[in-house]
Amino acid sequence: MIREILRRFRHWLLNTRPSAARLYSNDQHLSHKTPEGNFSVPAAWLEYPRSPPPPPRVLIANREAYGAAMDQRDQTSHPIRPQIENSPLFALYRLYEAIVLDRNIDMRNEIEWFWRQRDWPVKDIPDPKDSDPERYAVLACIPSLINQAYNRLIGLGLPREAPALITNDQLEEMKQKPKIFEQSPEWVTDVPPLVNMLKIPQRAHGYTGPWETLDDFDDVRASTAFKEKNILIWEPHIYFV
Repeated sequence: MIREILRRFRHWLLNTRPSAARLYSNDQHLSHKTPEGNFSVPAAWLEYPRSPPPPPRVLIANREAYGAAMDQRDQTSHPIRPQIENSPLFALYRLYEAIVLDRNIDMRNEIEWFWRQRDWPVKDIPDPKDSDPERYAVLACIPSLINQAYNRLIGLGLPREAPALITNDQLEEMKQKPKIFEQSPEWVTDVPPLVNMLKIPQRAHGYTGPWETLDDFDDVRASTAFKEKNILIWEPHIYFV
């Protein structure tokens, strides 16, 4: 039932074409009373991927409600999507959502799905030219994470064009071929570090513990990739194999 409500809301949004100012206002909500209770989300949350997800601090402040919207919308994180979403840039924004909201399974599924798009080199992820400095900084850190996950496998002799199921003999043959490692796109170095540190909380002890924010970059759990943009977050669990 909720999925049908969201579909109708999305249809309404696309036909009324709300302005950017309205889309980014948290005051604009779409509500409907269901047997399960009141369901209310900002209109902008249903516009993605036609407009970016909210900035990091908005996501963090509304993580439960936004997570519920993610669960209900048609744009599932894995593995089949409508053609409009099937691009490296939309995958980058889906990873942004998963990382900021500490949805670790969604993040790893997305990284694995991207791995299977063999004609999507990481260095070719286009510059989102995002208008929000904090969101842009988070986006600029993500290619480095993808590279870490992929280059680990490539270094072991498993190229991105490898089939999902391979024999030991095939793997040994692949190990003998030249290794082509992934690289980050050039635009990530042009994104400046944040003037004010952005702290992204994570759940301690997986999904069962309390939300915890690191104090500083001296913490061994802090991500080195995000440190470059002055973002303090736990090192994400990026390895899917």
